[in-house]
Amino acid sequence: MKDKISIIAGGSGQFGVYLSQFLIKKGYKTIITTRNINIAKKKIPFKNKNLFLTKLNVLNKKEIKKLIFKYDPKLIFYFASQSSPKVSFKKEKITFSSNYDGCKNFLEVIQNERVDCKFINATSSEIFSETKKRINLKSKKNPISPYGKAKLMSFNKTKYFREKKKIKAYNAIIFNTESFLRKRDYLIPKICIAAINAYKFNSKTAFGNLDISREWNWCEEQVKYLTYFVRKNPQDFILSNGKPYTAKKMINFAFKYFNLDFKKFVSYKKNLLRKKDFRLKHSNHIPCLNRNNINRKSKIYGKKLIHTLIKYYLNEKRN
Repeated sequence: MKDKISIIAGGSGQFGVYLSQFLIKKGYKTIITTRNINIAKKKIPFKNKNLFLTKLNVLNKKEIKKLIFKYDPKLIFYFASQSSPKVSFKKEKITFSSNYDGCKNFLEVIQNERVDCKFINATSSEIFSETKKRINLKSKKNPISPYGKAKLMSFNKTKYFREKKKIKAYNAIIFNTESFLRKRDYLIPKICIAAINAYKFNSKTAFGNLDISREWNWCEEQVKYLTYFVRKNPQDFILSNGKPYTAKKMINFAFKYFNLDFKKFVSYKKNLLRKKDFRLKHSNHIPCLNRNNINRKSKIYGKKLIHTLIKYYLNEKRN
C-alpha cells in the first residue's frame, strides 16, 4: 500500500505549519519545502519524526521532479509565495514568480510525468473585484494588487490543468486568516499589540483605514476545513467563515479587553494606507459547503479571536 505522504511547498508559514501538524496526526509523512532550512526551522515550533524539511527552488522544474520522484506524494499543497499585497507593489517580480511560476512548474511536472496525486493551490480573495456583494466563485475577478494578479493567474492555470489536462487540482480561495504564527506587522496582530501597549505603557499606535471589513478566520479551523474539501472531487472552493467585522470593531474588542477606550490610544496616519485596498470583502461560502455536504461551525472569530491572541501575547511576554 502506498505510504501516506504529503508535500507542502513553502510550508514554513502559518498555513504550512498548522497543516503539517494536522496531516501528521492523520498518519501522513509530511515534507515541507523551503528556500532556507535554517530559517524554516526557527519558524516551525515543533518537531516530529514524520516531519521533514527539504530545500527547494520552485522555479526549477528539475528540482521539483526529483522531489516528487523521491517521495511519491498523495497530496501536494502549494503555499510557496510572497504573500503580502502591500509588499507586492514593491516586489512585483518575486511576487509573480513565487505565486505563479512555481505553481505552474508543479502542475507541468505532474502532467508531464503522469504523477497520481492531488494538487492544491492556495489562492486568495485578493483575486476578486471590489464589490459590496458577498463574493462567490462566479464573482467578477479583477485584482487591484500585483499579489492579487499573480494569484489570479495561478488560479486560472490550476483550473486549466484540472479541466483540460485532467489533473486532480484544487483552488482554495482563502480569506484573511490569523494565528499565533501570523507576522506581527499584519493588522490583527498589530491591533492586539496596540491594546497591550496602551494598557501597559499608556502608549498610542497609528493605523491606516479602520473602516475596512473582513472575515478574520482562525488558521487551525481553516486547515481543518481545507482538508475536508480536499477529500472531495477536484474543484475551486472558498475557504472562510462568513463572519465579517470592521477593523474598528476588532480594535474595540481588543481595547475593551483592558476596559480601555481605543479612541484615546489610536491615531490615523494617511501614509499607513495601502496603495489600493478593498473596503469590503465578504464571502458567500455556503454554496461551496452545501455542494460538498460540509457543515462548517467556526468557533474562533471576532471577539474570541482577538482575546485569544491577546492572552497568547501576554503570556509570551512573561516567558
